[in-house]
Amino acid sequence: MSELTTYLWQKPYDAAVLEMDMEQLPGRVQHAFNAIEERLRTRIEDGGVEHRALMEARRSLGILKNMRR
Repeated sequence: MSELTTYLWQKPYDAAVLEMDMEQLPGRVQHAFNAIEERLRTRIEDGGVEHRALMEARRSLGILKNMRR
């Protein structure tokens, strides 16, 4: 049995994705974007598992952000 890896940026990302209050959503999305961008500024393997997850999370947050408009 393998362990699931969780990353520090996942908690704010999950909070944004699961937010049901449309008034709270923009702040949660921004917080998640900030956490993702901070992680991308560190050493991370291009094309690695976490890098791909970060790119997908960033795309998903973009969709959430546009839903608010």
